[in-house]
Amino acid sequence: MSTMYDNILIPISKDSNMRITVDFLNNFLSPEGEITLLYIITSSKLPISAVEWRRAMSVVSEAQVLSIERGLEINYLVKNARSIEQGILDEASESKYDLIFFANSTYGKRRESIFGSKIDEVVRKSVTETVVLRYVKDEPVKYGRILVPTSGYKNALRAVRMAEVLAARSKGEVTVMYVGTSRSDADRVLDPLVEDIEKKGVKALKIFSKGVPADAILEQSRKGYDLMMIGATERPYYYQFLLGSTADRLVKEAPCPVLMVKTVR
Repeated sequence: MSTMYDNILIPISKDSNMRITVDFLNNFLSPEGEITLLYIITSSKLPISAVEWRRAMSVVSEAQVLSIERGLEINYLVKNARSIEQGILDEASESKYDLIFFANSTYGKRRESIFGSKIDEVVRKSVTETVVLRYVKDEPVKYGRILVPTSGYKNALRAVRMAEVLAARSKGEVTVMYVGTSRSDADRVLDPLVEDIEKKGVKALKIFSKGVPADAILEQSRKGYDLMMIGATERPYYYQFLLGSTADRLVKEAPCPVLMVKTVR
């Protein structure tokens, strides 16, 4: 299953860190792939005001300077919609994107808001693969030691595949972790992953732990990891938590950057 993307959609705002975004996506953009930056103006009226247009152009201009520096060809879209989240979902449904990518240094402190209400809404409703990177403000994102907690479900397995790519390019290592009651269950899930990671020339480690999953994973994350990668919950979306109660805590409390994957592959 390929981890390269042909058509990536990046919603942007005045708070977007384009350097972190572009540096990350360079690892996953196919040679003939395209990146589209989308700026949504929240207005139901046309034409939009001069103030709104200038704000949009300021954000786009900053992104364009970076794309020239990195030698990337990037498409730019400015659209108006009644809400930011609906504008993103509409654009994603109208075009053949295979990834929506967000990078965010802040996230909601309230239980119902994890990455921020707008991003949460897109993650819930999107039928396009979606990745959200919660990074630590003013610190570079590194990929030397990556922790991937998993119970073997498809979103977390997709996170493992992406971790392989990042670790291979940074000469790093991937640790896969299972929290449960049975070591045999852990081996059944983790051993094939370790074998596959090592086939890619990447150092792989496995950890089995008992106890409360969030507590065990957070304790492990404090041991010098550069990045944690997790899968979104695969439970029905009427559940209280966006990612699952364990993953919600990981996003909010982990000392390192956290990347969440919701795949449709």
